[in-house]
Amino acid sequence: MIDGMPWPERFRPKSISEVVGNRHAMKTILGWIETWKNGIPKKKGLLLVGPPGVGKTASVIAIASEFDVELVEFNASDKRNKAHIENQVWIAATQHTLDDRMRIILLDEVDGLSGTSDRGGAGAISKVIDQAVHPIIMTANDPDSSRLKKITKKSLVIEFSFLEKEDVKIVLQRILTEVAKEVAESDLEQIIQQSGGDLRAAIADLQTFIEGSKNLTRSYSRDTQRNITETLQRMFMTTEISTAKRIISEGDIGFEDLLLWLEENIHLHLRDTVELEMGLEALSLADLTLGRIMQKQSWKLLSYFYDLIANGITSSRYKTPYRKVSYSRPSWPLTMWKGGRRSNKKKKLYKQIGNKSGVSNQRVWKTHAEAIDRIIKKNPKMLSEFATWLKVKRSVFG
Repeated sequence: MIDGMPWPERFRPKSISEVVGNRHAMKTILGWIETWKNGIPKKKGLLLVGPPGVGKTASVIAIASEFDVELVEFNASDKRNKAHIENQVWIAATQHTLDDRMRIILLDEVDGLSGTSDRGGAGAISKVIDQAVHPIIMTANDPDSSRLKKITKKSLVIEFSFLEKEDVKIVLQRILTEVAKEVAESDLEQIIQQSGGDLRAAIADLQTFIEGSKNLTRSYSRDTQRNITETLQRMFMTTEISTAKRIISEGDIGFEDLLLWLEENIHLHLRDTVELEMGLEALSLADLTLGRIMQKQSWKLLSYFYDLIANGITSSRYKTPYRKVSYSRPSWPLTMWKGGRRSNKKKKLYKQIGNKSGVSNQRVWKTHAEAIDRIIKKNPKMLSEFATWLKVKRSVFG
C-alpha cells in the first residue's frame, strides 16, 4: 500500500535528522520536552504557529518516533467540541500510561475551532492543559486567531516560518534518490520556486511531475481555484478508478470542499439522467462516510471515501462523452457562511440534524439546513414532519 500513498504522507520525516528548516523552533521543542523529564513544567502546553507545510506536525511526529514516546493525535474535525475534548482528550492528557512512558497529545489546527459544533472547544482545551500530566502540543496556521487567546496564555508559543529553498531541495533530492528517479535541475528548481517554502506542496508537486503531467506551468500553480479546476477536469476525464483515486489524493483540496465542488458541478459531465443518479448516489455515500470519519475519528475509513468518489465518478459516465467545461464555485454554501452567527434555536437545529444524519455539524451548516429550508418553503406541510423527526419546536425553522 505504501506505493499508493500520497508522497507528503509517505515521506514524512521518521527521525529528527530528517526534519529540515526552522532549526531554532525544533531546538526549543526539544528543550521543552526535556523539562518534562524533571517534572511537570509551568507551561504544560506548546503551541506551534506557522503556515501550512513547514513541518509543525511532522516535527512532533519525528520527535515522538525517535524518543519512543507514545503519540496520541487528534486531527482537525467538528468533533473537537467541548464534550469531546472534556472526554477523550482529557482522558489521554490526564491518565498515566501503563508503562509510565511519556505521552504527547497532539491537537492539529486548533485555530480551526469554529462554528456551532466547536462551541467551547478552546475553553475546554485550556482546562485540559491545567490538569494535564502529559505534554500537550497544538498547531495553528493563524497566529492572530481570536480563538487562541485562552490557549496562548497557558502555552509556550513557537513560530514556524516558510522553509528556505535549500532545505526544500534537500528533501526533494532525498526523495528522488529513494524512488530512483531523476528530474532535470531546471524543473526541480521551478518546483521549489513555486512551492513558496511549503514543503508539503513541493513534495506533492514532485510526485505529480514524475507520475503525471510534466507541464510545470500548468500543474504547479498554488492558486486554489486552478488546483480545484484541474482536479475536477482530470477526475472526469479518466475512466480508471485507480487513476481517479490518485488524482483525489494529489489535489490540494479538503475533503468537504471536494464534495461541495462535485455536488455543484457533477451535472455538467453526467448529462444522462441515469448517469447523474448514479453519480449523486456515490457522492451521498461518500458524504455519509466522511461524516462517520469526522464523528468517530475513524480515519481508517478514508480509503472508502476515496473509493466511493473515484468509483462513482468513473463508472457513472458511460454515455456522455468527456468535454471541457467551466466549473462553478459552490454558491449556496458560501451564502450560508456569509450569514454570520445563527440564533441559539438554529444551533440546536443544526445539532439535531447532524445527530440524525451522522455527518458533521459544519457539514449540516453548509448544506443540509439550506436543503431543508427549501423543502419546507416548497411544501409547508413538511414543517411538522421535520419538527417531529428532529424533536424540535416548529419555531426553530423560522
